[in-house]
Amino acid sequence: LLGYVISFFLFVSHLCVFYVFSIFYCSGILLNFSFLAFNSLNMDFSFLLDFVSLGFSCFVLLISSVVFTYSNFYLVGDKAITRFIMVLLLFVASMMLLVFSCNLFSIMVGWDGLGLVSFFLVIYYNNGSSLTSGLLTVLSNRVGDLGMLFSFFLMFSSGNWSLMSLSLMDSFLLSVLVILSSMTKSAQFPFSAWLPAAMAAPTPVSSLVHSSTLVTAGVYLLIRFYYVMVYLYTSFLFCVVSLVTMFCSGALAVYDCDMKKVIAMSTLSQLGFMMFSISLGEWVLSFFHMVCHALYKSLLFLSSGVFISYSFGGQDMRLKGGLGFSSPFFFIIFVFSSLSLVGFPFLSGFFSKDLVLEFSFLGGWGVMLSLVFFLSCSFSLVYSVRIMFEGLLNFSNFSTFSGFNILNSSLMLMFILFIWSLFFGYMFGNLLLFECFFYVHTNFKLIGGLLLMASTFVFLVVKSMKMLGAFSYSLSDFFYLYWFSSSPLSSSYNKMKNPSFWDLSWLELIGPSGLVNLNTYSFYLLSFSNYFYKIIYLFLGVGFIYFFFNS
Repeated sequence: LLGYVISFFLFVSHLCVFYVFSIFYCSGILLNFSFLAFNSLNMDFSFLLDFVSLGFSCFVLLISSVVFTYSNFYLVGDKAITRFIMVLLLFVASMMLLVFSCNLFSIMVGWDGLGLVSFFLVIYYNNGSSLTSGLLTVLSNRVGDLGMLFSFFLMFSSGNWSLMSLSLMDSFLLSVLVILSSMTKSAQFPFSAWLPAAMAAPTPVSSLVHSSTLVTAGVYLLIRFYYVMVYLYTSFLFCVVSLVTMFCSGALAVYDCDMKKVIAMSTLSQLGFMMFSISLGEWVLSFFHMVCHALYKSLLFLSSGVFISYSFGGQDMRLKGGLGFSSPFFFIIFVFSSLSLVGFPFLSGFFSKDLVLEFSFLGGWGVMLSLVFFLSCSFSLVYSVRIMFEGLLNFSNFSTFSGFNILNSSLMLMFILFIWSLFFGYMFGNLLLFECFFYVHTNFKLIGGLLLMASTFVFLVVKSMKMLGAFSYSLSDFFYLYWFSSSPLSSSYNKMKNPSFWDLSWLELIGPSGLVNLNTYSFYLLSFSNYFYKIIYLFLGVGFIYFFFNS
């Protein structure tokens, strides 16, 4: 009952914020509450109500209300569901404080609240794997929290914590610290390992974390600080970091078979997409894509949670198939959210991604970086098609799904997000960009279609290749994600009649039977894989240092 009450309250708050947004989307209001004034130091809470804070918080509340109701179905019978709902409410409150705050003191409270509460949500299942994932998440975010703490002390020395006075400070060190904090919170390279580790939390938490709260907090902070630090955002180093994150996460998602891990990698890829938009100087397009991404990514996670529940908790796409025929409504929701992630024409993802693709030619980063950007974008189609065909349409040898009526009822709660994900891009795009004038060459309008064709070709090539196991494992090991793949998935897949090269080498190698019956061929492959990812890591580290001192 508590979850339904909180969900109703959040939905009413969503309607109220949306009404206020419709009034103040062309202007803003600054609310300042004085907390303490001592000599030259003013401690106050400042809240800014403009189209950025109101527009984003409106959909944070909407997604949160659906997630709270969904949690009552997903965690039915759980003894600690009340504790889970209260912690999740604290998580949403911390994000709302961060969104509306206009001074570094209140931002610091919301920022630390997100980091602390996320640790409690990740370790919800109280086992060793969840504890390891939670520690990795909180320790990785502590690096960025140190940057926020140092920037807090820098502004403390000036006697004012308001963001409105930052333009007068001209502090290069403050800018670097804020960017470092945002990169860790949004899991940019080289702080990308904690994002898939956070998937150890329940699926409702993943839906909220990966769509509109924790991972988008860093991007939102960069948008708020944009006009103060624009000279750093448009630097070559910032562009390269976002592209490395986007490319590596997209490539890893193409080869992986864990469904939740693929969706987590897609989130990491889209975060790199938002960062690249900011490096082009188009923070409005980055904000537009962030809100669109929050809608269809939350829908994708909630529908994948139903997929996992139908499959008795299994996450391996290779063992599941034909689920789309057992639940047509779920199939439609999942397909449309995946197509919106790809940027299919006239869906929400199309209106936000198409403009960034066209502006990438005008960003001045050169042809090579633009090609890497387009290749990274093409990965989204490849892994989205893999999920739809292998998880929903391809029948396997196992009867791995059964119906749960209570989960079928929870599908109806996604209908609100489904409607928004269909029409939000068109409506909000006209509202947000109504005063903007864009000149795009006619040939650039063909980029979207050419990218879809190229992505289809890449998907066919990947399906026809045989020796992909070693490269996929190298990517996972490079990101320190090899421990995330659970052994039950590996052992169950070995029961299939025609095991692939992946299972004959790496999954057997990391299992107990492989340690006993290790043959010479797999040993050579393991040695090659270890040297391969170490060489890649060495070259990327040297390149990162080189670009840092020459940017």
